[in-house]
Amino acid sequence: MAIIHSLRKQKLNNFSRRHWGFFLCPVIVSRVYLKIKCFMLDVIELDFDYHDQPLLQQISFHLPAGGLLHLKGSNGAGKTTLLKLIAGLLNPEKGEILFERQSIKKDLCTYQKQLCFVGHRSGINPYLTLRENCLFDINYSPYASSIPELCRLFNLEHLIDHPCGLLSSGQKRQVALLRLWMSKAKLWLLDEPLVALDELSLVTIITKVQEHREKGGAVLLTSHQDLPLNKADYEEYHL
Repeated sequence: MAIIHSLRKQKLNNFSRRHWGFFLCPVIVSRVYLKIKCFMLDVIELDFDYHDQPLLQQISFHLPAGGLLHLKGSNGAGKTTLLKLIAGLLNPEKGEILFERQSIKKDLCTYQKQLCFVGHRSGINPYLTLRENCLFDINYSPYASSIPELCRLFNLEHLIDHPCGLLSSGQKRQVALLRLWMSKAKLWLLDEPLVALDELSLVTIITKVQEHREKGGAVLLTSHQDLPLNKADYEEYHL
């Protein structure tokens, strides 16, 4: 009986060693799967037609918190249109856009409060001063005291009380970026943010993008030029 008991115990130990991984792996894989799939933004098989002609087809990508996605493509490829779709300004023909695992259609207003979209047009009121433009949205008001400090990043402090209609296109772009940095938005959608910026401004915006990512924010931007970052530090998507 002792011999039989010993053999049974040995078989059980052998079974445990061989099959422990089998039972454990589904748990590990499940946890890894969930971790990988918790993206801030999911764009799933998106289609969009322009004047009844296909412009975007089967567009899919994922953007995690802390991520940076560089959207590339030739003129007319639909980069700006895609940003507008993600911002909820246009409706796709097919596909789905998820923000923190929920469809943006479920509560579009709440979703749009979580993003900041800086497009080709600065959105700056030419009749308001730089300071007034930064304070125009009530969501920015808690940051009133930081406006002079932010202006110094672009050497705009001497223009803080000047009407923005007197500013150059590059300076208006900088004001739009100041508004971006004052927001609490998790998701930044930036359409050609590096256009009309000098070298100092370029360094400043890249620094701010990196700071936003370190705080758990995500950035999706378009640009015809390469980003001054290590290729391993961000993702690219080609239209």
